[in-house]
Amino acid sequence: MRQVAIKRFYLFLFGLMALLLNVSCLKDENKSVSPQAAITSFTVGYYNVMSHVINWHGRDTLISVREGGVMYPMTIDQLNNRIYNIDSLAYGSVINAVTSSVSGTGTITYRYADDPESTYYWSMYDSIDFTRELLFSVTSTDESYTRTYNVNVNVRKVFPDSLLWSDTESTGFPVLSGISAVVRGDTVFCFGTDDSGMPALSYRSPVTGEWNGINHLTGFPADGWQHKVTMCGGVFHSVSDGNLYRSADGMNWSLARTDVSDIILSGNDDGRLWALGNDSIYVGTSDMSVWTALQRIPEHFPDADATVFSYPLSTNATITRYVVIGVEDDCPDASVWTMLSVDSVLTRTDVPSRADIVLPALPNLSVIRYDGALFCLGQGLDGFRQSSDNGATWYYCDSYADEDSSWNWYMQLPDGLKGSICGFACATDSKGYIWIMTDEGKVWNGAITRLKRR
Repeated sequence: MRQVAIKRFYLFLFGLMALLLNVSCLKDENKSVSPQAAITSFTVGYYNVMSHVINWHGRDTLISVREGGVMYPMTIDQLNNRIYNIDSLAYGSVINAVTSSVSGTGTITYRYADDPESTYYWSMYDSIDFTRELLFSVTSTDESYTRTYNVNVNVRKVFPDSLLWSDTESTGFPVLSGISAVVRGDTVFCFGTDDSGMPALSYRSPVTGEWNGINHLTGFPADGWQHKVTMCGGVFHSVSDGNLYRSADGMNWSLARTDVSDIILSGNDDGRLWALGNDSIYVGTSDMSVWTALQRIPEHFPDADATVFSYPLSTNATITRYVVIGVEDDCPDASVWTMLSVDSVLTRTDVPSRADIVLPALPNLSVIRYDGALFCLGQGLDGFRQSSDNGATWYYCDSYADEDSSWNWYMQLPDGLKGSICGFACATDSKGYIWIMTDEGKVWNGAITRLKRR
């Protein structure tokens, strides 16, 4: 009986082995090959983004930030056999040794265009130099067809939020002293006095880019002119000898109102003019015929040049916010006041307890609104100070990378202008440019190089 059982066991084992062998052969016989070849997905791996800054010791420093290529999808153009990223990698990306994730139908290889004799089987562990021109190939499983793709990983050539400047001093801008600037449309108007002390104007054509030299102003007494010009409803306004004057072209002026000792400059022409009467009461008008008393000059209100900005609330576009910024005599800090269009009086903004975020009372304090924030410059042109909370706090736009006072370290003045002790005026236009004119006859314009995702 035992021999019979052993015999049956061997017969069962032999049958099982035959069955397994038959299944294996069937798999080999059913294994298919295909003439198809295509890359269906492509992703760049992790890489470093290097930034050149100056640390708090004043030494040149490189900082590195790790980013992943999954943030920048690669487009596969199957019609033209191209693989590329529409949204370029960040400026400073180091992509000379980066892994990748590639999927496709067939066997994937790659080679560098400058070394056509060497071909490599692709592996997810390969460190590939994407700074060189790359060719990725995929061969069908039946080896009857090979398809080759040009692979380009695009990197931004400039930092997208940096402020790039152009020096346009050779375009005929004259030497004027005590200058102030306003923009109407995209024409920049610069007012000041010539070397004889006469009020004058030079303006720049947005078509030719040329300044038209010196044009003398007429219609008001030159001796009492305050060198302050603002826009209201597309018309120029200025004060001379205790009276308000207006001009349609900036050169020919006529009397608009008596008993006006000062005006608040408008940082953006919203069709409203703020003027200080000889009775120490601020008045406002939108049509130059009806004047409304705003309020008596409050304590700590700016005594020197003040600028008002108006813009809608981000939470309610039907309400306008007014921000007045200026300098109070004998006060080390600038004076900031705010009011909503639903309010009746200006309210002073509290001075921050931290000294490093207070706006100092800079000589020749000039404020602009640009890129959704307020920026100021002062005599000496040491750099921009920025406020993103309606003038409550100000951060110095320094190139230091590791201090919280570095609010915006790409918003920098050009080397040829920074630190200059000359007089200056600044303004912004509707095309996104900042204009800075100096009393040395030089003009600079700059704009943020922001790139938009497609």
